[in-house]
Amino acid sequence: MNASRKKVSEIPSAIVAAPQVFEPVLTLEQVAERLQLRPETVRELLRKRGNRRPLPSLKAGKFLRFKWSMVEQWLHESRGRAA
Repeated sequence: MNASRKKVSEIPSAIVAAPQVFEPVLTLEQVAERLQLRPETVRELLRKRGNRRPLPSLKAGKFLRFKWSMVEQWLHESRGRAA
């Protein structure tokens, strides 16, 4: 057997990870629709000024994109701080 090739059982379990589920990336308008807000309100939630925890986003070139799981986590953490 080639020395550089290892059996799967010889590879540490930390390296052999379960396949990740694909999560679609959303536009600002799609996030606004899901949150039942106007796109302008979502843009305001993104601003760091006056906002202790701005809405998390990703930059794709000059465009903003969002992962819904990050938005849900932000909502959950924001709800915990308001209570």
